[in-house]
Amino acid sequence: MFNFRGKSNAAQITRSFTLMMILIVLITGASISLVVGYRLTRDRIDDARTLTKSLDRSIIDDEPDWNRWTINSPINTKNTFVKVHTKIPKHEEQTFYSKGTSKFFKANATQMPVFRSVWYVSGYGFFYRAAMDSGHIYYETWTSFHDVLHIFRLILEILIFVLIFCGVLGYFMIAWLARRLNKPLANLTSAANEINHSDNISYHEALPVPDSPDEVHDLGSEINQLLKSLNDQVLRDHQFVSDASHELRTPLTAIRGHISLIKRRGEQHPEIIPKSLKFIDDESARMQTLVESLLRLSRMDHVEIDRQLLDINQTVRETVDNYQPNIAQPVQLDLSPDVLMAMVNPDSLQQILIALLNNASKYSPADQPIIMTTKVIDGQPTLAIADNGSGISDDDKQRIFERFYRVDQARSQKIPGTGLGLAIVSRLADLNHAQIAVSDHQPQGTIFTLTLAKQ
Repeated sequence: MFNFRGKSNAAQITRSFTLMMILIVLITGASISLVVGYRLTRDRIDDARTLTKSLDRSIIDDEPDWNRWTINSPINTKNTFVKVHTKIPKHEEQTFYSKGTSKFFKANATQMPVFRSVWYVSGYGFFYRAAMDSGHIYYETWTSFHDVLHIFRLILEILIFVLIFCGVLGYFMIAWLARRLNKPLANLTSAANEINHSDNISYHEALPVPDSPDEVHDLGSEINQLLKSLNDQVLRDHQFVSDASHELRTPLTAIRGHISLIKRRGEQHPEIIPKSLKFIDDESARMQTLVESLLRLSRMDHVEIDRQLLDINQTVRETVDNYQPNIAQPVQLDLSPDVLMAMVNPDSLQQILIALLNNASKYSPADQPIIMTTKVIDGQPTLAIADNGSGISDDDKQRIFERFYRVDQARSQKIPGTGLGLAIVSRLADLNHAQIAVSDHQPQGTIFTLTLAKQ
């Protein structure tokens, strides 16, 4: 049911907690055994001293009364051996033994090295030896540790049983708990493995994010964020290749057609050569502009820009003064009377302004002005560029910031462009934490509104 031989998280948790639990049981059991053993040993030593004093009171006419001693003794004397030696002046020295003591003394006895009062007697077990000399009577008692060892052995047996029981029960309980806690992480790994080995990848895959535990939830969320970033990058790369191949196919086909025309009819009709060369030159220039714009957009997918607090009115004036000679329409400025500060990259803002001015110039009559306005709306610095052109339909407004998208009337060769200008504007706005929007200009035309970040 459980396979914890490997190095999985669940296996390591199970091993660690099982060993820790066994160690705790061992330390607890050993501590209890030592305390109980010590207490029992001290009690046995006290009993031995009590027996010696009791024996002293049972001496009658310099001879121990064993029956009286046995009856009056406060503890059991069954496993106790006593030797009494009398040394009465002017009397013969005598030695008395309790029942079985003579045989007991014939057995081999070994003194313990640390506890010098404890002896091991072969065939009898461990004994505590106590001696007392009252001057003319010498008492020597040997008190058995049999009861103490029996209790101690019982404690050890219970300890071993508890250790085994807790070890087995704890192992399976911890294994179950570890597998349960590890299940969200295992599911995350399984889902990642399926995505990694999937034959059909849509680049929208995401890992299941469990609600708990928090660490796995956060890990899943971060991985999904990383996946989304990588998938978006892959989709952008695919889109880049697709857009580039699609947009370059048409001019390349036209260029090759004119080259073929020159080869076939150039000698008989030399008048077509200048026209074809002009077409090839224009198309190659358009291709160069297209490739540069694509590369510029591609670099923007990875770039990080530095923003700074900038006076918008001053930047607008400088840009219009420099760019006005390049467009036919006059640019009218309606700037905020107050100083308008915003967090923006100066180069990015200038590129956005030029792109929007160029776009307005393309689709506006030459005698109609382009109006640039700056103001504060809802606490945000806002810049608007309005033209008096033919306007943009509601359907086209949703897509004009897409790469290569151009409204139907703009597809005419009379209006130059690659369809990337507004896509670049949108990307530059995103990099500057700004928002670009398009709306209708009354009575006709279009307004592009750029909302900048104040901080």
